[in-house]
Amino acid sequence: MNVNFQLIKLINLKDNRYKAIKSLILSKGITKLSEAFTIIPMSTVKDDMNVNYSTLRRRVNLGLTLTVKDISSIAKLFEVLPEDILRLILADLSDKSSNRISKKK
Repeated sequence: MNVNFQLIKLINLKDNRYKAIKSLILSKGITKLSEAFTIIPMSTVKDDMNVNYSTLRRRVNLGLTLTVKDISSIAKLFEVLPEDILRLILADLSDKSSNRISKKK
C-alpha cells in the first residue's frame, strides 16, 4: 500500500511539471523547445518517452533530427498539439542559425 502511495506521489509531481510546461507553451512563456528542459529534466522526458537519454539530447539539441514520432510523443507528454512543439523547434533552429551567421561575421 505504501509503495502505491509513493508511486501516485511521483506521478503527481511529474504531471505538475508537464502541466506547467503546457501553460507556458500556450501563454508563449516558453518560445523554444530547449526552454522546456529547464523546467523538467530531459531524463524524466526520456523515461516517459522510453528512449535513450543521449539520443533524445542529441535530437533536441540538433532539432532537425527529431522524428515525427518524437514530436508527437513530446506533444502528448506536454499536453499540447504537435504543431506547438514544431513551432518551438523552429524557434530553436532559427536562433541557432542566427548565432552561426553572427559568428561568421
